[in-house]
Amino acid sequence: MDIVLLDFETRSRTDLAKAGAYKYASCPTTGILCMSAIDHTTGDEWLWYPDTQPFPASLRRALQQTDLVAAVNAEFDKGIWEFIAAPDHGAPRLSPDVWYCIAAQCRVNAMPSSLENAARALGLTKRKDPRGKQLIKALSIPDPKTGEFTESPVLLKEMGAYCLQDSRLARQVMGLTRMMSATEHKDWLITCGINEKGAKVDVELARLAVTYADAERGEIAKQLTELTGGKITKHTQAVRVRNWLLDECDNDPEVRALMTVKKGDVEKLSLDKDVRATLLEAQNQSGYLLCQLTADVLELVDLGSKSSVSKFQRMLDMAEDDDRVRGAFVFAGAGQTQRFASRGLQLHNMRRDCWSAEETESLKGNMSKRIELANVMESLSKLLRPALIPAPGHSYVVSDWSAIEGRVLPWLTNAPRSESVLDVFRSGADIYIATAKGMGITDRQIGKVATLALGYQGAVGAFQAMAKNYGLILSESEVLKIVFKWRDANPWAVDYWRACEKAALKAMRHPGAMVEIGKCHFMFVEGLMGGTLCGILPDGTVIQYPNARLDYVKGKYGGKWQVSYAKASIRPKADAKEWPRHSLYGGLIAENFSQGTAGAILKHSLRELEKVRAPVAFHVHDEIIEEVPFAEVESRSRQLQTIMETPPVWAAGLPLQAKPSVMTRYGK
Repeated sequence: MDIVLLDFETRSRTDLAKAGAYKYASCPTTGILCMSAIDHTTGDEWLWYPDTQPFPASLRRALQQTDLVAAVNAEFDKGIWEFIAAPDHGAPRLSPDVWYCIAAQCRVNAMPSSLENAARALGLTKRKDPRGKQLIKALSIPDPKTGEFTESPVLLKEMGAYCLQDSRLARQVMGLTRMMSATEHKDWLITCGINEKGAKVDVELARLAVTYADAERGEIAKQLTELTGGKITKHTQAVRVRNWLLDECDNDPEVRALMTVKKGDVEKLSLDKDVRATLLEAQNQSGYLLCQLTADVLELVDLGSKSSVSKFQRMLDMAEDDDRVRGAFVFAGAGQTQRFASRGLQLHNMRRDCWSAEETESLKGNMSKRIELANVMESLSKLLRPALIPAPGHSYVVSDWSAIEGRVLPWLTNAPRSESVLDVFRSGADIYIATAKGMGITDRQIGKVATLALGYQGAVGAFQAMAKNYGLILSESEVLKIVFKWRDANPWAVDYWRACEKAALKAMRHPGAMVEIGKCHFMFVEGLMGGTLCGILPDGTVIQYPNARLDYVKGKYGGKWQVSYAKASIRPKADAKEWPRHSLYGGLIAENFSQGTAGAILKHSLRELEKVRAPVAFHVHDEIIEEVPFAEVESRSRQLQTIMETPPVWAAGLPLQAKPSVMTRYGK
C-alpha cells in the first residue's frame, strides 16, 4: 500500500486550543508556514514553503498514485489542505476517502495519540524536538504586544526542520503499530463526516448562561470572602481552601484521612471534586465531622467549580458562523474498548437529568429578562443538553439502545445458563424486576443497581457508587448480602469472569494461538509493541493490551499468575522508566469485551445509516441523534429503529431494543 505522510505548521489569530481544529482551519487569518511530506515506502522527503515555492511536482505525482494520505491528527491537516493548501497554493484536490489518521491508529493500538507520548511508549530514541514549542510561540502566534506575527527566515527554516522531523517520527510510529483495518478506517471516515457537519448550538442561550454563571461566581466569591474573613476570595484557590479547612478542623485525623489520595505511589492531600463529595457525604451521615462554616465553604467551592457550566463558554468559542460546533468526536478514544470519546464540548459528559424543551424555553425567556434564577449553577448545568438544537424546519430523531451492556454481557458468554437473562429481554419484561426476583427480593431499585453495578465483578464499592446515583442508601452489610445473592442468581457471570482470566493466561503462555472465550478470543502477538495481548470481539474488532507480560503476585492466601499491560491512557512521570501498568482480571476483561461489543454495534449502525444517507447529527454513548426535516420525521424514525434493532450477522441472537423519540431540543 502506498502512503504519503504529511505535516503542516501554521499560524493564525484564532486560538486553536479554544476554537478547535475546524474553526481554526476555516479562519481567514490562518496560513501555512510550511509542510513536510514523506513517502512511507521509498522514504522520499519534501519540505514546502508555500509563500515562496510552488507545490512540488514530484510530490503531486506521488499524491496522484498514493492509496492513503496520512497525518498525525489528520482531521486538522485535512482541514488545512482543503481550506488553504488546495484553493490558495495550488495543491491538488484530494478525495476525502484517502485521508488516514496516525493518532487514530495509535488509539486502536491502545497507545497514546500524541506523537511525543506514542514515541516514548514505543521506546523510540528519537523524539519530538522540544524546540518546537518555542518555534510555535515565536512564529504561529501573534506577538501579544504588537499583535503582529514574527517574520524571520532563520526561524522559519528551523521550523521546517522541526516539521520534517515530526514526519520522520510519525513514520516510525506508524511502522511499529498495527494499521487500522479497512473497517476501522471506514469508521474513522464516518466520524470525520459527523464532525464536519457539526452540532447546532442555541448561541443566544449559551450567551445568557455565561452571563448568569459569571454573575453567580462573583456572588460566590463575595460569600467565600465573608465566610473566611478574606482568607479565601475565589473558588479556584485550591491550596488556600485546603489549608483553611485543615486549620478550621484543627488538623482532625479523620478529615486528613478522607483528604488523602494516592497518585501513583505518592500520597497527598487533595480537595478535588471527589474528596469534597466524600467530606460532605460524611458530614451528612455523621453531623459532626465538619462544622457548619466549613461545610458551607465546601458547598460554595463545589458550586463555583461546576465544570459543566464552563461548557457554555466552550460552545461560544467553538461555534462557527452557522452556529455549529464541529469536531466533537474522537474515534476509538476510550482506551481498550475502542469506544468513542468526546472533545471540545464533551457531549458524553452532559448530565442526563436536564430541563425539558418547554422548561428550557421558559428559563431562556426569564434569563433574557434578567429574572433571577433559583439555584443558578444547578439550573444552568441542566440547560446543557437542551442548548443543542436542530436547524429551522428540522427535528431531532433520537434513539438509544435499552440496557445495551446488560444484553451484550450474557450474550457474549455463549453459556446456556445466560439464556434466561436474554429471554427476559426477548420477552419485553422488566430486567430490573426480574433481577430483583432472582435474588429473592421485590425492590426494583435494588435490582436496577445490581444489574448496572455487579456484572463486571463489582462488589460492595461498585454497588454503593452506583446506588448514589439513584438515591439508594444501604449499609455495607446489606450490600454484601445483595452481592452474594446476585452472584448466586447469575452463575454464568461468575463462570465468565473466571474463564476470561484463564483464557488470558493461556494465550500469554501460547503465543500465536487463538484462545476462545465465549464469543470472543484472545491471542498474544509477540512482535507487536513489546508483546501485545489481543482481544478479538465477535465482529473482528481487535482490542489491545500492549507490552503485556505475566506477573506472579503474592497475596494473603498464597500467590497467583496474572497478566499485566502498559496502560497508555495514564501519563507517566517524566522520569518514569516505563508506562504505568494495570492488571487484567476477569471482571475487567468482561467489561472491556462488553463495552467494545456495544461500541461495535453502534459503529455498525452508523455504517448502515450512512448507506441510506441518514442525517446523523451526533451520537452520545449508546444514543444516535438525527437532524431530520419535518416532513421526514416519521419515515426516518421507522428507519432508525429498524437499523438499530436489527443485529448484525455476527450478533445473531442478541436482542436489541431502541425506540425513537422526536425532540425540538436535545434532551433525555
